[in-house]
Amino acid sequence: MLRTVAARGPALPLTRVRGVVFLVFALFAGLHWMSLIEPAEWWRAWEAVGVAALVVLLLRGAALLPRAASLVAATLVAIGAFGLALLAGGVADEDLRPDHWSDLAGGIGRGIDSLPGVRVPYRGLDEWTHLVIGTGGTLLIAVAALLAFWPRRGGRTGYPVAALVVLLALYVIPAVVLDFEGEFVRGAVLAVLMLAFLRLEKLGVYDAPAAGIAAVAAALAALLAAPALDGRTPWWDYERWALDSASARAVTFSWDHDYSPLDWPRDGRELLRVKATIPAYWKASDLGLFDGLHWRRDPRASGARPGAQLPDDFTNRERWTQDIEVTLRNLKSDTFVTAGITTGIRGEDGFPIGDGIFRSAGNPLGRGDSYVASVYTPRPTERQLEDAGTGYEDWLRAYLSLFVPVAEAGGDPDTAVIPSRVSWPAWGTDGGPRIEQLGEPEAPAGGLLRESELARTWALARELKAGAASPYEYIERVERHLDQGYAYSERPPPSARTLEGFLFDAKVGFCQQFSGAEALLLRMAGIPARVVTGFTTGSFDDKEKEYVVRDLDAHSWVEVWFPGLGWVTRDPTPAAAPARAQPGEGESQPVTGSLQGAPDLGGERLSDLESNRALAQEEGTSALTWILFAVVSVLILGVAVALELRHRRRLPPPALRPMAEFERALRRARFEDRPGATLSGFERHFAGWPGAAGYVRALREQRYSGRPAAPTAEQRRGLRAALARDAGILRAWWALPPRRGH
Repeated sequence: MLRTVAARGPALPLTRVRGVVFLVFALFAGLHWMSLIEPAEWWRAWEAVGVAALVVLLLRGAALLPRAASLVAATLVAIGAFGLALLAGGVADEDLRPDHWSDLAGGIGRGIDSLPGVRVPYRGLDEWTHLVIGTGGTLLIAVAALLAFWPRRGGRTGYPVAALVVLLALYVIPAVVLDFEGEFVRGAVLAVLMLAFLRLEKLGVYDAPAAGIAAVAAALAALLAAPALDGRTPWWDYERWALDSASARAVTFSWDHDYSPLDWPRDGRELLRVKATIPAYWKASDLGLFDGLHWRRDPRASGARPGAQLPDDFTNRERWTQDIEVTLRNLKSDTFVTAGITTGIRGEDGFPIGDGIFRSAGNPLGRGDSYVASVYTPRPTERQLEDAGTGYEDWLRAYLSLFVPVAEAGGDPDTAVIPSRVSWPAWGTDGGPRIEQLGEPEAPAGGLLRESELARTWALARELKAGAASPYEYIERVERHLDQGYAYSERPPPSARTLEGFLFDAKVGFCQQFSGAEALLLRMAGIPARVVTGFTTGSFDDKEKEYVVRDLDAHSWVEVWFPGLGWVTRDPTPAAAPARAQPGEGESQPVTGSLQGAPDLGGERLSDLESNRALAQEEGTSALTWILFAVVSVLILGVAVALELRHRRRLPPPALRPMAEFERALRRARFEDRPGATLSGFERHFAGWPGAAGYVRALREQRYSGRPAAPTAEQRRGLRAALARDAGILRAWWALPPRRGH
């Protein structure tokens, strides 16, 4: 390879210098990238660097071939590198078979489509999203290796600037979306690696130590200055810009209950952010009507005054009333997502549609829309709930009725039903359930219930109510019942497609079954209740002081009316549900029942983060990985330096190197013990090979005449051919390896 001699000593060997720095740089950035997955799959970075090392060696070998053959070999190396990078990223080996390429491409496409807005570190359920993140890092390392060492015309090697851009992307992306400890130290390491990758190969042997000292000194100076330049507000809020300019489609939810298995992607996509003083579940819709099969929104609630459902106790109203600021990210909604009872919306045009819900007066709300809502979100203690009493007002009768399905005589029991409206007396009121038919007098509903599709549910309600001293005690009994012998699954058996089947046959379901069943049992006991849909609290961003709500937080729960307190949140869904099973280490665990005491944040806390940022997990394996990285990096650099120093010590002066190379070639080709082993003798021995004879003649003239006439490339190839006659082709190539231009 043709290299320029530096001002002070010969130039450092490009392949070894660039290769060593590249591998250390790729490992440093790759370990950061693999933290985008939780738990961090750090071993994939090591595997990818192993692939990169193989790519470097093979490309350097390809560079020694003639131009056409070199490009063919390099192309084959690139194809193999991509395949190995996919395997290192987690792709199954059978998916690399040509007959599986379409499935692999389709899955990767789905994973890429889900990336905008995905929460990281990613711990979602979508395997393709997980795969795309992992293979993204391994492919970037492979691409960087190909760019850094691709053979080019004129003896040049690779495109180092393009390779550096890829390596920077490998580090910068996780550095932006994750919060790593020691960010300034990491930045200093990055700066030194960048400088070494671009400039170290251009230095002379004697310049390198001084340059290294200068680079480290500059990095230390930057470490001292960086904290002073790091302000609370960014110079350019690139995260919010990226989110606002993202092309991901917004998510739209259908809030009515449907008890069929859930089949919707959940990749951690951020939907909205809420700034609130009191944490709460964020409400999108109230489902106050049970139509005989499902819970639906009650159209009779439309037009109700926003504050009509607030309690009369002014002290409690003032204590639990707050203004919340909501900003939509990747959510599209016709209604304003708020909390509790909403009394007003500021910042957007909206109108009340009853039950404390507001609808947008114009187009549906979408990304970037922001508004302030005044909401009432009670957080009573158990003592307050126990002492609330049973002073239910007359307007609450609507929350004590159900449409009860009864099979039509002679019809298909699965489809032919006649729902009858049945109302239960409020707790503490004498009498039993009554049938309400328009234009007809009320009639006892006991017989109808015993023949209905809800007969077993009605019997269970009476069993749980027996001996209960207060509504709160009954609610506790219902939730204990749903906590014993019931399991959470988003793909329950077909029998769970009705609430009766869920309660007595399947005993397996998701949040809709649990909340729907509790609301049924509460109304049958004379306790006003309704089903609510929306989102759990989400994760708390300590820096921005706001809750980050994602698609994983979509949920359904129950609101129960307590006199003097208002609608209080109850959540019977098991804590293992995705919307409730994300407590951060050190945070309060999900609170079954009401939201009491410490808030159920439903997610890990976000520290000093924006947008999709989350804490990079610093587990024991991660710490061990960084220690191992440091040890291996030092070993690689140490071995490289030792080999280089050893090589330099063994090298003869430049004027004697051609002769030293010829002597080594003779030893490897086993010519050293031949008689007449002098330059003149070898020149006569190779008389039939003009190139070989010319090679030896050039050495003889250089040695005895003092003229700097080194053997030509043609003479070098001629000597290799002459050696191959006696030693064989492979030994001849080993004896006199080809060089660029030779």
